[in-house]
Order: sequence, then C-alpha cells, then structure tokens
Amino acid sequence: MLYRVILTMNGKYKKTLHRCKTQGTSYANFNKLKMENKVFFPKKYVNSNGIIPVEYKIYVVKDFDESDKPRLVRNKTGKLEYEKKFGDWTILHDSSYYIEETFWVYGYNNIHDRKTVKDIMGLLVIGLKDKKYVKQVVVINNKLLIYSEEQFDMVVCKCKKDAQRLHHVLYKASQSNELKNLLFMGTANKKMCSDYYDIIHENTGWNYTKIWRTTTRP
Repeated sequence: MLYRVILTMNGKYKKTLHRCKTQGTSYANFNKLKMENKVFFPKKYVNSNGIIPVEYKIYVVKDFDESDKPRLVRNKTGKLEYEKKFGDWTILHDSSYYIEETFWVYGYNNIHDRKTVKDIMGLLVIGLKDKKYVKQVVVINNKLLIYSEEQFDMVVCKCKKDAQRLHHVLYKASQSNELKNLLFMGTANKKMCSDYYDIIHENTGWNYTKIWRTTTRP
C-alpha cells in the first residue's frame, strides 16, 4: 500500500510531491508542505490554450482498495455527496496550495530568467535616492510600465487583471516602505495609451500590433 501527497492544477494531476508506505508519514509531509507554503504573489492565471484562471491543490491519497470509504464532500452547489476516487487513488485529505508567480521583464529571457515581485521591487527603487528622479508606474493592457527619462522597464503579464494586481501590490509595498518619487498611475485610458505605445515602441522596437496585444496568448 502506497500513500502519496500529490499536486493538482484545476482538478488534474500535476505531480507527486511525496510518497511513502504509512499514512502517518504522508500526513506529516502534507502538513509540512502546507506550513511552508508561503507565497507573496500567487499565480492566478495560466496560459493553456488561452489565459484561464488556475487553482492548485494538494491531496493525501492512497492506492484504491474496495474496502475504502469515500469522503463526504460538498459539490459546487453546496450539496453533500460521496467523493469519487482520483484515478486509481482514494482521497484522504486536501488543501489549497499556492505557486509563486513569475514575470517576463523586457530585456531578460522570458523562460529561463523570469522575475518575481521582489525582483520587480528592486527595479522600482533604482535611483530613488535622487529627489529629482521621478518614475511612473502604469498598466497598459497586459503590461506594467516602470518609466522615467532615465529608466524603462516593462513587465509583460499574462493578462490585464494580472498587470493590475501587480500594480496594486507594488503600490502597497511602496507605501509600506515609504518610497518617494513614484507615481502610480493605475490603468491607462485610451488617450494615455497612445503616448505609452509610442514609448514602448521607441524603447523596444516592437511593432504596434505586438504592443497592442492584451494577453500573452500565442
């Protein structure tokens, strides 16, 4: 008999995080994973045949046996029902789980050198000791622009909602750390976007069709 702690994404098996021969050891590792699951900016969308919301969960499961008693769980309508087995496994316990989001920052490799929110905070604070150094932080479609006459950094997010969520988190962090010379502009309106499109074009050489895109969907 094998016990496992598995990770799922939107209800589908993703990988096994731990396996052992005793239920107690499996629960101990499950609880350790929960306790250590400290995430600053959880991933909420994935690019899978389009940009879709994502939910991760971890489960304690065991090899299915005919004598196993399934759990009573609530379905999406709130009604109690017996839980179906997960493939060849019986589910014993579950919990939400969070994965840290990473971002493509223009100028870095979009696969092998992705950045976390903490990395992007590092871009924000560059040069802030100079009181004349003022930066704008603004959302343009699915992009977050950090811009001044001296600096151009662009974070490409999966969708506009993710870019807006990143903008909000950076704003809160800047307030908590009392950072000055940062102008958080929110989401650019159509009139503002035209000017920012030109700024992006001048700094990246991208064509406007690419700049106008609102998601990272191929």
